[in-house]
Amino acid sequence: MHLLRPRTHSEWIQHAKFVRRDPRLVALTDKIQAKAYIAERVGEEFVIPTYWTGRRLPPRRVRRTWSRPYFIKAAHGCHQNLEVPAEGRVRWRVIERRVERWLARTYGGRGGEWQYARIPRRIIVEQRVGDPGVLPDDYKLWVFHGRVHYVHWFTDRDLPTYGGRIVDREWNEPFRSVSQRTHERFPPRPEALDTMIWIAETLGEDFPFVRVDLYVVDGRPYVGELTFTPSAGFHTLEPDRADFDLGALWREPRRERLPATPRPAPDQGRSRLVGSSHVR
Repeated sequence: MHLLRPRTHSEWIQHAKFVRRDPRLVALTDKIQAKAYIAERVGEEFVIPTYWTGRRLPPRRVRRTWSRPYFIKAAHGCHQNLEVPAEGRVRWRVIERRVERWLARTYGGRGGEWQYARIPRRIIVEQRVGDPGVLPDDYKLWVFHGRVHYVHWFTDRDLPTYGGRIVDREWNEPFRSVSQRTHERFPPRPEALDTMIWIAETLGEDFPFVRVDLYVVDGRPYVGELTFTPSAGFHTLEPDRADFDLGALWREPRRERLPATPRPAPDQGRSRLVGSSHVR
């Protein structure tokens, strides 16, 4: 590994973890604090509504009267969330045990993701966006020096068919993920893509790299989170050359004030998704 003079995307992420350590990453990785940054930069309409935050769930269950369905998440980590559905009995005993495990652990230690250890351990309760029973697709936009170069799309969350595809701005598939399953379908190009790119480039204009994770519901994008060290830098791509090509984007200097994509008109990005003409 070339830690001091990185060449690949993977090495640059290790460099960011162990050498660069931008102090801004702590607040922007925190699921609670990041919402203020997102709202200030792009507007509250692209922020998932928050019902409640705190260091522990309210001790009296009768006070947990949030409008269902909603998600309970750990603000200091990833993949630590559970859904309380619209109908049925809430299994609070199971939820409380899960939440206590989240609060007792520091996320990211195994991968050296130092920023998570400095985030206050808290819980956030968010509105569940999207149709009941169907989780919205993920669109993870890879932003280098304020410009979106790739989109990693994921679909069928919580299903055996879960997987994704990586596309560029022209919606072609230049390479694939080896670490994560390739989905059988090619992603539809969302009508809200211009708005999504504007959001991601606005949020990422001050950083050499950030992955902006978005959902699209009824044509409106919502920012899920900002990720600065995805997969802790151990994401494997095919062909191998892609890792070097991405690494070159970390070094690319700014040639203009970014974001390069202007803010779309207010009526754009709010219609439903359309199918893709690609056959893969």
